[in-house]
Amino acid sequence: MLKQFNKNFGVSTSVEEEQKGFINRTNHFLQEIRHKLLSKEDYYSLFATVCVQLGLNPQQVIDANSFMYATVPDLKEILPSNFLNSLKLITAVRSYYQKTRRMTAIIDENIEAFISLSSVDLGITYRAGMFFPKGEELLDKELVEYALNSLDKFPNENKDLQNALENYRGCSKYGVVENCYRCIEGFARGILKNNKTLIDNKAELIKSSGLSEHWKKILANYIDYGNEYGRHASAKRHDFNEAEVEAYLYTTCLLIRLIGRIRLTLS
Repeated sequence: MLKQFNKNFGVSTSVEEEQKGFINRTNHFLQEIRHKLLSKEDYYSLFATVCVQLGLNPQQVIDANSFMYATVPDLKEILPSNFLNSLKLITAVRSYYQKTRRMTAIIDENIEAFISLSSVDLGITYRAGMFFPKGEELLDKELVEYALNSLDKFPNENKDLQNALENYRGCSKYGVVENCYRCIEGFARGILKNNKTLIDNKAELIKSSGLSEHWKKILANYIDYGNEYGRHASAKRHDFNEAEVEAYLYTTCLLIRLIGRIRLTLS
């Protein structure tokens, strides 16, 4: 409604204003979950689990937000109010309900509606419980989504890739290459049935990958780059630029897709 109204009257809003709108809608939705759907015991379970997922101590959060009585605060009080924290919060809530199909459907439907209500592009997409920075739509669908689906049997590596995407979405240069490297490292361990580091698995992975000589060189350089920049506390880590970080993320997804598809043809 508001989007059409603004369009009709030529009203323009900023990304910051629309992000605040998204935060307000999300907070209202979380309030509804608390007061309409949950008992006090169920709400505390949700609250405590979300805190733990976000790396926080539930009791410390309660103490910091309770002035007279040890009451459990609203979910919006867990993190400082900003757009990225709002994404983190609703993602953690959705993760809590991941085994409850009815609730995940309700949450997904509301999140998609909140995004669509924005009058401007918020720069994000949402798929099955996870937000992604909106890049090239074809790359996001064919690479990122495919890679995540390919890692269904690699839950730790799937989480590593999600962490890389979260850092990338938060415009952080750090945490992307490191998590991508760990993702491929675990992926290689699963393929080769060992527990070696990626740099120690490099030769065997390249040999068994089924890639052409040119792509073997790309894989070798990918591993060397991640090992040098992502795994060691080298001063060169500060030489990162955003374009290379983005390229490393997409290359990770491409390698997962490429190696997976080639191995299927060889099996």
